[in-house]
Amino acid sequence: MMEEAELKEERISKVRDIKSEHILDAALEVFSKKGIYEARLEDIAAEAGFSKASLYNYYPNKEAIILSLTTREWFGFIDALNNSQEHGISQDLPFSENMRRYLHLSFKIFGKHFHFIANINFLKFINATSENESLIGKLTELRKYRYQNGILKVVKWAKEKNEIVSEIPDLSLCRFVDAAIIGTYHDWIHEKKIGDIEKTTDNLCKLLMNGMKG
Repeated sequence: MMEEAELKEERISKVRDIKSEHILDAALEVFSKKGIYEARLEDIAAEAGFSKASLYNYYPNKEAIILSLTTREWFGFIDALNNSQEHGISQDLPFSENMRRYLHLSFKIFGKHFHFIANINFLKFINATSENESLIGKLTELRKYRYQNGILKVVKWAKEKNEIVSEIPDLSLCRFVDAAIIGTYHDWIHEKKIGDIEKTTDNLCKLLMNGMKG
């Protein structure tokens, strides 16, 4: 009897999760068309096929939808980067090629998430919620994992092969690369368009290579 009740509760939870994700998908579509601040709950409900009243069973207000969607998109961006880097970066490749692949992948994945990220201030919303400490903690862990699976490996391999002779700590070098990437993201957001990924990758790779080889 207890097992049956647990299975029923699990099914209900899965259905709720599916509907919640559907609402977020609808919100993303509405925000893309109308903008985040012009969109109304009525618009999101209509896009999702819900009544406005039933929408409140999943999200208490538009800010909660924005927060959940922003969190999903941002973590999705970082997860995609983590999961993809292993497929193009190799210890057998020279430092310059690994760096180029890392940069290119970073910009390519950012481009896929550009529209939403360019229209929302993630930190503004996580700082406004009681769950901000949990979200920031998860984001920090994801960033650490990003280093471990990506640029940190590239730096360690390069030092082992004497392609980098700098005495600067590995993690500091990773942050140097990360700052250059994030700076490019901010430039694109400010310009409201994605730059030439190939050209940006080549130019930034040359700059970073000159600065990191020591």
